[in-house]
Amino acid sequence: MKELGWKSFAQSLKRLSAAGRQKLLKLKFRWRGFISRLKEAVIDGWTSLMFVSLPLLFVLSEKLPPFCTLFLLVFLLGLALLSVVLHYRFRQISSHALSLKPSESFRWEKVFNRMLSEGEKAIPNLLQILQARQKIPLFLPNPESLLAIFVLGRLKAQNAVEHLVEFLKAKQVQIDERVAAIWALGEIGDQKAIPALIPFLGDLSEVLFGFYEAKMAFMKGIGLAKEEFRERLRWKVRDWAEEALMKLKPEIVELFRKVVEERDKNALFELAKEYRSEIVAALTGLLDRRQRDWVFNAVWALRELKAVEALPKLRRLARWAGPHLREYCQKVIAELEEFSMLPRAVGVGEIELANLPAIPNPNAIPTENLPRAATPEEKPDRADMS
Repeated sequence: MKELGWKSFAQSLKRLSAAGRQKLLKLKFRWRGFISRLKEAVIDGWTSLMFVSLPLLFVLSEKLPPFCTLFLLVFLLGLALLSVVLHYRFRQISSHALSLKPSESFRWEKVFNRMLSEGEKAIPNLLQILQARQKIPLFLPNPESLLAIFVLGRLKAQNAVEHLVEFLKAKQVQIDERVAAIWALGEIGDQKAIPALIPFLGDLSEVLFGFYEAKMAFMKGIGLAKEEFRERLRWKVRDWAEEALMKLKPEIVELFRKVVEERDKNALFELAKEYRSEIVAALTGLLDRRQRDWVFNAVWALRELKAVEALPKLRRLARWAGPHLREYCQKVIAELEEFSMLPRAVGVGEIELANLPAIPNPNAIPTENLPRAATPEEKPDRADMS
């Protein structure tokens, strides 16, 4: 009996020690995961401080008094600390959404292939990463948001179109993430994305892949060979938008090229029938870049469309443009300002229908020949009757 009691006690002690080891191992893994994410966040924050803040401080320190320099240094250190906190928070959310183990460091290609293999089951988690990225501003590129976007594009997730469109409009989204969203919308192929993509036809910004992770994410995410990807490194945002729209509605790209290259009025008004505000946004975007032929043609197109909403950009363009372009801009500005002061056309819904005369009813009975009731003034006097 004693032997049986000792054996059961030893077995329970073994089970207890095994459970304790598992708990201790889990705690150890969680601690390692916390330290790993904290390291990445600190590195990201310090990198942003080194590349952005410290050069600015070095330049301004020679012109500012010591007190202002100290205040600026404290401000930049606070900014770096905020960057660390934001990066850590986003890494925590993305690690949870991607089901990363606490002991597992982020391996882009491995996690990317796993998300692709999960298919539609992975879409809610990927959308969670996009929503978190829209709320949390980050100062450096991050692989998690790019992974989410590329997987959604490869899966052709129709229910992600609205989320990607909102992601494009978010101000804190960086240019490489925006380009990835443009590519994904083209891959999904939903016509609802067209209005969101058209304004980027006027964006001649260069896509800077300053970090190795961003380059690898694009190359693996899109599925390109090194030679093909090297060619795309020279692409501007406009080129990515053109490629996406060619998959959705190629005539938009062809018509827009005719407008900015040939000043084709028919093409301009054909586009403006359905996408006037988006075309105005694309043409206004061209005013930010000093590509002379396209800028001149964009000003012409805005004049033809009577785009008074483009007046602020046209005034700014007139300040730095050359003599010929400045003179033309001033002429267009004067015309648009005069047009903006014209009385606005009143919509049907704004007319007070109560004050308007009623429309005669053709089926009504005519009342002109019916006997009319006498008024008090027309009643005969009693004296006259007698």
